[in-house]
Amino acid sequence: MRTAVMLVALLMAMQDGRAQQAYAVADIPAVLKSRADAVVRQESIVVDMQAPTKVRYLVMQAVTVFNRAGEDRARLVIYYDKNVAIRRVSGRVFSGDGLQVGKFTQRDLKDESAVSSFSLYEDNRVKHFLPAMTSYPYTVEYTYELELKQNLIIPAWRPDAYRDVAVEHSRYTFVCGPSDEVRISAANYRGEPALSSAEGRKAMTWEVADIPAQRYEPYSPVPETYQTVVKIAPVDFSYYKRNGRYTNWHDLGRWVYDALLADGLALPERTVQEVKQLVGGLTSDREKAKVLYDYLQRKTRYVSVQIGIGGFKPMSASEVDRLGYGDCKGLVNYMQALLNVAGIPSYYCVVQAGDAKRDLQADFAGMQGNHVILCLPFEQDTTWLECTSQRAPFGFLGSSTDDRVVWACTPEGGRLLRTPRYGAAMSTQQRQAKLELDAQGNIAGKVETVFAGGQYDNHLELAESTGTEQTKLLKQAYDIDQIRFSQIAYQKGDGETPALVETFRVALDRYAPENGGQVFLITNMFNRGRTIPAVKNRALPVYINRGYTDEDQITFTLPAGYRLAATPLDEEIDSPFGYYHATVRQAGDTIVYYRRFTLNEGTFPPDRYAAFCAFINRVSALDSYKAVLTTR
Repeated sequence: MRTAVMLVALLMAMQDGRAQQAYAVADIPAVLKSRADAVVRQESIVVDMQAPTKVRYLVMQAVTVFNRAGEDRARLVIYYDKNVAIRRVSGRVFSGDGLQVGKFTQRDLKDESAVSSFSLYEDNRVKHFLPAMTSYPYTVEYTYELELKQNLIIPAWRPDAYRDVAVEHSRYTFVCGPSDEVRISAANYRGEPALSSAEGRKAMTWEVADIPAQRYEPYSPVPETYQTVVKIAPVDFSYYKRNGRYTNWHDLGRWVYDALLADGLALPERTVQEVKQLVGGLTSDREKAKVLYDYLQRKTRYVSVQIGIGGFKPMSASEVDRLGYGDCKGLVNYMQALLNVAGIPSYYCVVQAGDAKRDLQADFAGMQGNHVILCLPFEQDTTWLECTSQRAPFGFLGSSTDDRVVWACTPEGGRLLRTPRYGAAMSTQQRQAKLELDAQGNIAGKVETVFAGGQYDNHLELAESTGTEQTKLLKQAYDIDQIRFSQIAYQKGDGETPALVETFRVALDRYAPENGGQVFLITNMFNRGRTIPAVKNRALPVYINRGYTDEDQITFTLPAGYRLAATPLDEEIDSPFGYYHATVRQAGDTIVYYRRFTLNEGTFPPDRYAAFCAFINRVSALDSYKAVLTTR
C-alpha cells in the first residue's frame, strides 16, 4: 500500500512542479505550435493493478488550447458505471501567459446519463467539464482518480490519438505485483519501457515527447497503423464477479461463450414449435437458415441495449423473443438460438465495424470490437448474417463489416475468421439512361441503375424510404439544381451477389439552353468525381480503403439539326490506382456518353500521392466535359 501512496505522491509532485513552471504559451516550442489547435503540455497516466477487482487509474493532464477547434481536447470527460468509481477530481485554468485564472473540483462537473441517441438502455454515466473561457489561448490542467473494479479491460495509452493536436510530453506507467502475468502490445513505440520496482512491486513506463500535430492527409491509412498505442492484458482477470484466465483468442473465446453466451440460448416452447414448422420439409441447411433469417427480420428490430456485464452479455433469446427487439448481441444470440432448434451450427462473431476496414489485432487477444455478426459455417461455403438489419439480403455483409478479421466465440474456444471481400470487379454500379433534349434545353427521360456487391447498400436507405423523405434523399444523391423525380421504383435482387435496381424518370428545366447557336451539354450528369488537394511532403502512405467499378451510359436524343461541333471525347487512363475510359460520340440524332471508372484498393508509398492526385483530378476534369453542339 505504501507503494501506491508513493505513486500518488509522485503524480502530485509532478503536477505541482509543472504548475510552478506555469504554462506560458511562449514556452511551447515553435514546431509544436505549427498547425496545432491544441498542445498536450503534460500528461501522466498511472495504472496501479492492486488486485483483479481493484485497479487504480490516475491521470494528470495539461492542455493548451489555441482556438475553438481545439476546445474538445480541453474538455474533461469521465465515463463511469457501477464497475468504475470516481475517487477525486480537481483542476485549474491558466491564461496564455501562464497565470492561474480559475480552478474547479468534482462539484463543478456536469453529471449526465451517457445513453446515446440510438440506445434504449445503458448503464453508463458521464461527468464532464469545459472551462468558460472567452479568449485564446488558455491552458486547463486537471487531475482525477478512478477505481476500476475489474481488470479484464485496462485503459490503453494513445498519446497522439488526435489530429491537429501536438504532444509536448506524455507518460504511461503500469504497476502490478511481482507475480502478476500480463501481456503487452506496444505499437509504433520506439525502444523498450523503463522498468523499476519498489516495495516488492514492479512498474513499466512508456513516454514520448515533442510530437508535432498531424495534418490532414487525404486517403490516409487507419490510425492504428501509425499512431502509438500501448495495450496491457492481465492473464488472470475478474470481470463483474466472473473470473477467468487467457493468453490467446482460443481461451478468451471459450470464456466468453461459457460466461456470457451459453445460458441465454433457450427459447419458449411455442417458438421452438414454430421454428420446426417453418423448416419442416426443407432439405438443406442453407434453405432453413434463409427462412429463419426472414423470420428474424420480420419479428424483431434493432434497439441498442448496452447493459448486462459491462454491455458484453447479450439479452437472452427468450427475452428478445418476448420483446421483439434487441441490440446486435441480443439479435445474433436470438438468431443463433433459432438455428440451434433447426440443428444448424453458427458462430457468434465480434467485429470492428465502420466504413474503414479495421481488423481485430490478431497477435493480441483482448476484448476488442464494437459490433457482433453471425457466421454460418456451411460445408460448401461460409455464410454471414447481419442480424440488426431488417432489409439486408440473406448472406450479405455491407461496407461496415466486410473484408476484415473477426473473432468467433464458440463452445470449443475462440478463433479468428475473415469476412467476405467484394473486390473492385464485384462492387459495381451500372447506369443506363435514355434522355431527350428539347430546343429549350429541357431534359427528360428514364434512368436505371444497378448497385451490386460492395455497392449494394449505396442506395439501400433510399429504397427503404417513401414519399417526401425518399425524394429528399434522391436529391441529395443526385445533386443537380432543380432536378425532379417521378415513377421511382426499387427492386432487390436475391442472387449469389446481391443487387439493387433503382429506376425513375427525371426532368430538368433549361439544363442545356441554346446560346448564340451553340449548346453546352455536360454529358456526365449523374456521376462526376471530385478533386482532391495536393499535399507537399506527404508523411503517410496512400490508402485506398475499397475498390469499385462504375459504368455509365447515357443516350441523349437531340432536336433536329443538332450536331457535335468539336472533336468527340475519347480518353483512356490506365494507372496502378485504377482505370478510366470516357467517350462521347454522335449517332444520327443521338449523342451517347460512356464512362467506365475502376478504383483499385491498396496501399501505396507516400511519394506516390502526387501521381494518385493527378489521376483522380484528371478523372474529375474529364467528368465535367462539355459537349459543344451547334443548332444549325
